[in-house]
Amino acid sequence: MRSSTTRILILLLAITIAAIIGLQIHWLQKTYAFEKNVFNTSVIKSIRGLYEDMDLTHEPGSHLSSLIEHPNPNIFLFKIDSIPQKDSLAYYLKNEFEDFDVYTDCRVAVYNYSRQGFIYESVITATAPGKKFTGMAQLVPVKKDFSYVYLFFPNRNRYIITQMNAWILTSSLLLLLLIGFSFAIYYLYQQKFLNEVQKDFINNVTHEFSTPLMVIDLSTDALTKQSVLQQPEKIAKYANSIRHQSDYLKSHIKNLINTVVADQYTFAIKKTAVIPNELIRQAVLQLDPIVMDKKGVIELNLEENNKVIQADNENLYLALFNIINNALKYATQPHVIINTYSHNSHYYISIKDNGIGIDAVELKKIFKKFYRGQKGNLHNSKGLGLGLYFTKKIISLHHGNIHVNSIPGIGTDFTIELPVNNI
Repeated sequence: MRSSTTRILILLLAITIAAIIGLQIHWLQKTYAFEKNVFNTSVIKSIRGLYEDMDLTHEPGSHLSSLIEHPNPNIFLFKIDSIPQKDSLAYYLKNEFEDFDVYTDCRVAVYNYSRQGFIYESVITATAPGKKFTGMAQLVPVKKDFSYVYLFFPNRNRYIITQMNAWILTSSLLLLLLIGFSFAIYYLYQQKFLNEVQKDFINNVTHEFSTPLMVIDLSTDALTKQSVLQQPEKIAKYANSIRHQSDYLKSHIKNLINTVVADQYTFAIKKTAVIPNELIRQAVLQLDPIVMDKKGVIELNLEENNKVIQADNENLYLALFNIINNALKYATQPHVIINTYSHNSHYYISIKDNGIGIDAVELKKIFKKFYRGQKGNLHNSKGLGLGLYFTKKIISLHHGNIHVNSIPGIGTDFTIELPVNNI
């Protein structure tokens, strides 16, 4: 299964999990609204029962509901025509609460219209025996043109939530399961990603050094030809090429070990006076056997002044070598154009090829460690996806930038921008 398919499945699972959580929240809200209505209905039934137990109003029973007001979620008040005894009111009201399962604390006060205030107050602790009553803030009467009984439930919300304990417990367990499932999916995805990286590494490691080995192989073959043996300058050229590629292999193996095994790759940047044109010529010379083998062309349009910049000679050479090597690697008959020029306080190196190009969606990923574009994943051009990763780090440590423009099927243009006098 490809990573893209895995990501789609994970996205679908994430959407499913989010939908389940959203559904649970919706049903919790619905349950809360239901329990709230149950509570309000139970209180109203208790008040109606109290009217039947005590002679509080002269209104007929069919009109009792109109005597009850609910100005606040925690407050109920109901009209009375006669003031009841304090103990009798508390006694009958507590019985009605028990009959209709209203088991929460309630403060009861009686408002006398003629006195324009509460004449007495009592507390009904309908919760568990011995539990300390809370919510003893001063009650504020509601101005009315009649007397009424005032009921205040300080713990109403808490009581309603306790009625939802089963739902809350079930939802919490489901949420924990979903969180655990999400972590499991994330862990499996990480493991799959690591397995894919490991698989790609094993499949490609033997091909990482294909370019230097090819150069060495071609140079060695050339040294065995009689025509070359009779030309000392060619012998020196091919021997020098073998030496450079051998040094490159040793350096790259060290970098590879530091990056893959220890993940602590650092560049020991030592800036000196460097002529970029010379580094380009040196890299082109080392890659000449590949150019000849593929019947390609490298066209040099270098600035005439051989400008000197402050840079690390070895690492900048590695960056240039990587890009030129890629330009040759991904073209059947390569035609590479290298331009150098300076503008203001920056030095520019452009390396343009006629290779397979890079898709727009992959351009932002090509500098990531181990990343390899799908089009480049060919047997004769394998790699670990470290070349451009190294190149990007080298340019960044020089306080420079690297820009890429590419058209699939046409080619790619890498432009390196370096400060002339970066310190």
